[in-house]
Amino acid sequence: MRRREYVTAVGSSVGAIATTRVGGAQTSALERVVPAERTTAVRPGDGIGFEAAASPGVEPQAADWRVDGPDGDAVTPYDPFYSYTYVTGNPAASGQFDESGTHEVSVTVDGTTITWSVEVTENAPAPPSVDATSDPGPDATITVRDDVEVTASAADESGTLRRLFWQEGRNATYVDSALLSGSTATVTYAIAGRDAIWFIGGYPMMAWVACRDGRLSVARTKGPSIAAVRDVRITGTNAPVRSGEVLVVDAEIAIDGDSTYHAFVEATPELIVGHDPTRVDSETVEVFAGNSETVRLEFTTATVRNTQTFPVRVETRHAASETDVTVIGTDDAESHGHLEVTDLETNAPVTGGERLEVTATLDNSGDGPASRDVELVVGDDPTTVDTRGVTVGAGETTTVTLGYETYPVENDDQFPISVETGDDTATRSVLVYGRSGDGNGDGGERDEATFAVSITGTNAPVTGGEWLSVTAVVENVGSAPGRHDTKLVVGRSPEVVDTLRVSLNPGQSQRLALGYETYPVTNDDTFPIVVRSPHASDRRTVTVHGTG
Repeated sequence: MRRREYVTAVGSSVGAIATTRVGGAQTSALERVVPAERTTAVRPGDGIGFEAAASPGVEPQAADWRVDGPDGDAVTPYDPFYSYTYVTGNPAASGQFDESGTHEVSVTVDGTTITWSVEVTENAPAPPSVDATSDPGPDATITVRDDVEVTASAADESGTLRRLFWQEGRNATYVDSALLSGSTATVTYAIAGRDAIWFIGGYPMMAWVACRDGRLSVARTKGPSIAAVRDVRITGTNAPVRSGEVLVVDAEIAIDGDSTYHAFVEATPELIVGHDPTRVDSETVEVFAGNSETVRLEFTTATVRNTQTFPVRVETRHAASETDVTVIGTDDAESHGHLEVTDLETNAPVTGGERLEVTATLDNSGDGPASRDVELVVGDDPTTVDTRGVTVGAGETTTVTLGYETYPVENDDQFPISVETGDDTATRSVLVYGRSGDGNGDGGERDEATFAVSITGTNAPVTGGEWLSVTAVVENVGSAPGRHDTKLVVGRSPEVVDTLRVSLNPGQSQRLALGYETYPVTNDDTFPIVVRSPHASDRRTVTVHGTG
């Protein structure tokens, strides 16, 4: 990255570097800013700054700084004010003279020159004093969503304060400035934690104070530690469960932070249950800033006689998410229904803008009636698009049809749809044709391949942590060749754990082997698995034995 691009990138992140126009026009005028007069004085070893107002503005490297006198190398032409010149277009430099005497300091831009005469003498005024502090201070820890204030206090016995420059201490990048006057001044700069990248990286902030005659001082302050935020959102549970069974809570952990300095962030979400909150499980994960990961927390419910509904909460260091769950008591178990989704049929594929309908077969495997709101949930970012209330008697089966008007997409779109009862979830993938044709942009006939799926076997039961294998047969029962993904989806909160892409001619079939490494559960866990294509799916229930 070239220097100019680098300064722009750093400056834009702190919201201070404005777009400037430093162009190629020749400079027609230079005017002294600091020191304001042609002659000035400074003590040996003290700092002095120089700035000229250029019209039009210049690039830093376009300014030729020279010193004629005993300390020929006393003035630094670029750092620490390179980015200040880049932003303002004003040539700026700083220096320190160690030898007494008179020095001529000049800057030339495109043939135009201005000069200062600097007398280095012990009789010159002392430099201004400056002190910088941050609030919160260096011992504090905040997050990227909190604010930081940096305050600089300056004083000059000669009463000629002129300007304060803020710089970040990572690359001496100019952040902001303020005009001063008189003998004392206090300036505060406020910034959001996420934008104070120098504090995030452990670097200080600097306050430069210049007087009218060029005398210059600087103060530095460290800021607070700035942590990434660990967000959390409960994405699903397996409730209701019977007392004594394992309650599973899935949660998404998202990291809001700086990818350069925070990078991989460790988060330890905790599962807290009950009206009298009790911590029952936790898991530590590492998530890269700007990304998210899903964690699964669980605990074995107590054996209770009466059905109970209580809150469950997942907490991180900075956030929390809560929902209510129900545990069915032993006295109610025989009268409580359990509504399973045993089959799904759709009218897919449809064309974008048409109605997609899903018919679900519901089986009450419980010993009592089940009254539930059945939801149709669609998309990779799940959205509930239709709901129907049903009541199914013990041991009975019914069907329910749900649907919605699809979005009029231009290109073919394949996505998951789920039917959820609260007790069970069934998922499959559907295809919505784009309105532009077959999705290939050539206006041809649509792909009429249809992939039927059937599970032929598994190696269940397995022990938690072992590989679960699933074999299936995929057959193209359509009238045209096709190529589609076949996916293995597991769990009550469906998760795709394996995918194979299959190409088949009409009437052709292929045997597939899919699988994944199961979670090392402590207690036995029974859950559904589904093998699905864009057009069909098959479902089984498997058991993973606990390791406890």
